[in-house]
Amino acid sequence: MADLLVLQHQDDAPAGLLGGVLATRGAGAGGFTVRTIRVDREALPDPRGAAGIVVLGADASAVGAGSEPWIAPEVSWVRQAAIAGVPVLGICFGAQVLAAALGGRVHRMPAPQVGWIRTPSIDIRVLPSGPWLAWHEDAVLPPPNARVLARDEVCVQAFAAGPHLAVQFHPEVTPAIVEGWITADGRELADRVYDPDTLRAETAAHAGESAPAALRLFARWLSGLAPDG
Repeated sequence: MADLLVLQHQDDAPAGLLGGVLATRGAGAGGFTVRTIRVDREALPDPRGAAGIVVLGADASAVGAGSEPWIAPEVSWVRQAAIAGVPVLGICFGAQVLAAALGGRVHRMPAPQVGWIRTPSIDIRVLPSGPWLAWHEDAVLPPPNARVLARDEVCVQAFAAGPHLAVQFHPEVTPAIVEGWITADGRELADRVYDPDTLRAETAAHAGESAPAALRLFARWLSGLAPDG
């Protein structure tokens, strides 16, 4: 049984809703073993032969050489995985890593985008329209030959390249994860970018609709994985 590798970068950015989907799918016939790698703490394994790879979010920036010493090696590692034909799902920071690995670019935005968005999907079979939680300061220029799946007035919100899927938003979040991020920011920092109470209210209003859309997104990507994709 092949491993599906989940790259996690910090304690408060886990797989969330996706973790439950992976556990269920992995337990099925012809499934896979889910293995979480803490990129900030341990060495990356050989990606060749993996069933798939999920790259989760992070506070770190992938602009240029990246804001942490493990970012450039991670980009190179994801590039190796893509060359080997291993499907990659990149979420927020993970989308930026995937873009950089495939020949795209990552750049700092004029202002962060934090809050719930509903961006029209170019292909709803691959990407439901949301609502989705956006929480990022960087954006991507998709790699050559990528297919843009969603964009808004701020940035490209999703793209596909072969078996790889990148989403700039956070389909994996739960209300508890969002609350953790708000708490980690602290009131003074949060108020510079967003109103914490408004974000809490929006999360309560949208999480119930976002979760089923996220499950459809994850199921669609997982359906393309070997051996039973």
